[in-house]
Amino acid sequence: MSVLNNFTVSVAKGLRRLRQKQELREILPSAARRKVGSASKDAPHLNMEKCLIVSKVTRYEYERHSHDNISDAELERVLRERGSDYETMVNIHKRQKAFEETVAKSLREMGHQVEMASRLTYKEDLIKWCDVVVPCGGDGTFLLAASRVRDANKPVIGFNSSPHKSVGRLCLPTWCSNDVKGAFQALKDGRFRWMRRSRIRTTITCEPKLLDTITPVDLHTLHYCRYPPTHDIPDSDTLYSENHRSNPDAGRSCTLATKVLPVLALNEVFIGESVTSRVSLLRLQIDDGAWTHTKSSGLCVTTGTGSTSWHFSINCLRTQSVQELMNILHKDYGVTMDTTLEKAREITEKYNQKLMFAPDSDQLAYSVREYITFEEWPTPRGLRVRDRASSVSVKSHCTDAGLVIDGSVSFPFNDGTEATLEIHPEDSLMTVHMDDALPH
Repeated sequence: MSVLNNFTVSVAKGLRRLRQKQELREILPSAARRKVGSASKDAPHLNMEKCLIVSKVTRYEYERHSHDNISDAELERVLRERGSDYETMVNIHKRQKAFEETVAKSLREMGHQVEMASRLTYKEDLIKWCDVVVPCGGDGTFLLAASRVRDANKPVIGFNSSPHKSVGRLCLPTWCSNDVKGAFQALKDGRFRWMRRSRIRTTITCEPKLLDTITPVDLHTLHYCRYPPTHDIPDSDTLYSENHRSNPDAGRSCTLATKVLPVLALNEVFIGESVTSRVSLLRLQIDDGAWTHTKSSGLCVTTGTGSTSWHFSINCLRTQSVQELMNILHKDYGVTMDTTLEKAREITEKYNQKLMFAPDSDQLAYSVREYITFEEWPTPRGLRVRDRASSVSVKSHCTDAGLVIDGSVSFPFNDGTEATLEIHPEDSLMTVHMDDALPH
């Protein structure tokens, strides 16, 4: 079994265990979930009178949007000259649109009102209008749809439009994509379980004059994704001078302003320099602990939903590394142990499973990526480079940084800006869980 297969098996087994725990919590709901109005497990009811379908932006649509002043024939010529597989691009686009039409037709035949929205037209008025949001795409489209839904009791129910190409773990099971009518009938009949996924609320603090510059940038619609500095910022050595260390808030206005970002993170929030080769200079406070200076490749803060993706990839161990450590302990330190590949694989899986946690958890997990140690080895006093927390506060000393939500929407996060990342029950996302097997 390859390292990649071992990685995939670890994730799959961990997800099964999380699902079992989730089902147990649904039988014994917590007080926090009852506060935000969880539906009864005995008789779940889904109001689908007004449905908003959020469509996936295909590569063809992206290219069309990027070359909006040329004809279709000219666009084809440009793409072919660039070496793109034009026929495949168009065919994938047509299949995506056909799937969305199938979903819309099924809903209309059931007597429901249907509106369609894309990444560019998915606005607040449509979200308020609908009873349920139905993203059709993959996990990326689901994350986009979920990020703008602030009502904790408005369900987001996703279809994976390409089940032959991707899993779409946030979406309904594969059989729902192959039998859209049957899926909607099962939802109408209440053959599902309500499921809540925690989300991260981000509150920004900075000088009032900079507050208006903290505006979202959609990374999926840009060719060039960097932020111009909001003001002249000294270099890294100046930022970390002795004077700055002794008084890190020197030079900042006494009057600061705050605002809650309009986008909630279902998977993760990443904070770091836009140019990946540049060191990210951040001060971190975990819960109510002391503020700690860090130099790293950035900070990733994740929910339970996101713990199976980027958080897992950052922190998981590989079987090869575990076996090498076991051999060192056995040969160099005389520790008697089984150093076979199978035993190393077993230990690796057990360790990696602990990285994942339930999607409705009220805790965050944070990871300081590729931490550059200084002053104390191997980590500064009071800071673990990976852990769980109730809140994470970050102060930026970066020159061209972004705060990126679910890999999609980014906000400038340069020197002097502070962010507090927390989970609140009222921000949770309402969705459903259905069995992997066909229910009829």
